[in-house]
Formats: sequence, C-alpha cells, structure tokens
Amino acid sequence: MKTIGIVGGVAWPSSLVYYRIINEEVARRLGGNGLHCAKLVLAQTDFEAIERHQVAGEWDNVGDLLAAEANKLKTAGADFYIIACNTVHTASKRVEAAVDLPFIHIVDPAAQQAVAKGYKTVGLLGSRYTMKGTYFVGRLKENYGLNVIAAEGEHEANVHNALYEELTKGIFRSETRARFKAAMADLAHRGAEVIILGCTEFGMLVQAEDSPVPIIDTTVAHAHAAVDRALQSD
Repeated sequence: MKTIGIVGGVAWPSSLVYYRIINEEVARRLGGNGLHCAKLVLAQTDFEAIERHQVAGEWDNVGDLLAAEANKLKTAGADFYIIACNTVHTASKRVEAAVDLPFIHIVDPAAQQAVAKGYKTVGLLGSRYTMKGTYFVGRLKENYGLNVIAAEGEHEANVHNALYEELTKGIFRSETRARFKAAMADLAHRGAEVIILGCTEFGMLVQAEDSPVPIIDTTVAHAHAAVDRALQSD
C-alpha cells in the first residue's frame, strides 16, 4: 500500500471527512478482519493565513504556503499527495511546480464521474473563487467537454458566505441547508443534469435528497481517487 499525503487544514472540518472516508474505504476494499486502515501523513497549515492571501488575491503566496506543507509530506514518506480543499487549487500549478511528488487534482475525479455517467451539463456550487475563477470551470470545459452552470445572484452570495462564516468553523445550520437546497433547485431549473459540490465542506451540510438532480461530492470522489492510487500495484 502506498502512503497518501494530505495537505489539510483548509479548513480543518474537511480534513476530518477526508481522514474518515479514506480509512473507511481502505477497510472496505481490503476486507479481512476489518482492521485495515490507510497509510497516510497529514500536514496542516493555518487557514487564517490562507484566507488572508485569498482575499487579497495573493495566490502565489497561497501556493507557497501549500507547497511548504506538501514538501513536509514528501519528507515524511508520502508517495503522492492531495490538497483537501477546492478553492486553493487556484494555486495548484504553483504548488505542483514546487513539489516533486505525484499530485491528484481535485477536479479530475469529479469530472471523470460526470463524464462516465453521461452528463453533459453540470451545476457548480463552491466558494466565489471557485464559481467565478477558471481553475475549476475551465478544467471541466477544456479537459472534459462539460457545460458548466454556476450559482448566481443571491444563491452565489448565500453559498459563499455560508462557507466562510459557518462551514469552515464547523457550524452547520438547518436554515443554511435550506438556502443550499434552493440554490441546487435553481441550478436544476437552469438545466443542470448533476450538481458538483465544489467545496470540501458542503457534503457535511447537504445530502442527495436535498437536490432534485444527482450530486457529485468532490470530497468523496477525491478521497476515493486517493485510495485508488494507494492500492494500485506498481
């Protein structure tokens, strides 16, 4: 089994979800007496510093902070690494250039699921950086030929504000879930065949039954892709 490297703490609630999903999936796949778990190392940076640079548009600084953590993973014995956050993949090219380890980009596993299931138009919920930026939408369009519809207006504001004011702090409210349900209903009304939860905290708030169309959770897809890589034979 290969050792998974995780850059976490962006924000910490998603790191918990990655840790649980990866270990549960390894145990499920390897079977036996149920005692199997993943070989992994986790390096966590301070999310406050990350968000300060995000707000200022200083994405090179974000990349440098993440690369420093990823290089710790290499020193600790990771065979490859993932970053447990969608938004900071805005700086992924800078991180990849500074870290000599194989990297699994968070967009790819979710996009591959959408394509495999035959979807052509996806709805996207994420931070404003994700919904307005190019790292996610551009990758879906250019690498996978998908049409992308992102949340707009009050739905965009509700989703973005909930992320930074509540979800990254481990706060999950029923009224916030209702706003997310409304945002997903709007995406479906505008033509989305499937909705991608493009933030690693969103799956802790909403479930499949909250959406009128299927959901692809990037956290789950990314964690499963990490297990795939860890269990691949050389």
